[in-house]
Amino acid sequence: MSAGSSAFLAYQLIKRDLSVRFTGSALGLAWAVLQPLGLIVLYWFIFGIMLPGGKLGQGGGDYVYFLISGLLPWLGFSEALVRGTTSVVENAQIVKRLPFRSELLVLVPSATAVIFELVALVLFLALLLFTGRFQGALWILPIAIALQFAVQFGLSLVLAVAYVIFRDVLQLLSFGLSVLFFLSPILFEVRPAFEIVFRWNPLTPLMGFYRYGTIGGHLPAWGEIAYLVGFALVAMTIGLSLFRRAQPALVDAV
Repeated sequence: MSAGSSAFLAYQLIKRDLSVRFTGSALGLAWAVLQPLGLIVLYWFIFGIMLPGGKLGQGGGDYVYFLISGLLPWLGFSEALVRGTTSVVENAQIVKRLPFRSELLVLVPSATAVIFELVALVLFLALLLFTGRFQGALWILPIAIALQFAVQFGLSLVLAVAYVIFRDVLQLLSFGLSVLFFLSPILFEVRPAFEIVFRWNPLTPLMGFYRYGTIGGHLPAWGEIAYLVGFALVAMTIGLSLFRRAQPALVDAV
């Protein structure tokens, strides 16, 4: 299959996923805006109105904006992994009947998760501008999104292969994501005394990118950036290599 055909098929699969996701709902694709908008308003109301005065020790910014700037990429990342893990099994009939690159089925959840995350980011940036709290650098956000996509797509390819063989992978992933949530700087800033606990986590510099692009602050250290880029490249390389080697066996196993 040529690169052009693969790109066209990927576009069609993503379009299909977006339409099927809201099939039967009265508001249809409007939910793509209403869901993240409702989430942002909820957190803004709880932490900005009901619990006022929440300040970050080092940054001095309002906690609600710090929280949302880390929560939005986390929601996209976790959704991509969960849906990507089951994507091959859920499309077993397509895998068995149609000769095409099955990794496109894993790509779709990562792509749609990024699309919904982009909608949420636009709404969050609008909130920051409305409240006069925007201090970010927008140029960094495309880089952050690209790196996030590479990490989640690469990991999803590995998990999708593992899930075909071992169905308990989804339960292990659910538990692992719960642990990873608290080992990522989403709810709090990383204190220097505990940096070693978070240093291995590629989401640590990734969250730093998103916060630098929205609420300001400092870019992650160059060593952290190099680690994130290296992790993304390794995840993509290993994921694609493993998936393509396992693809003939997946046809019989799903």
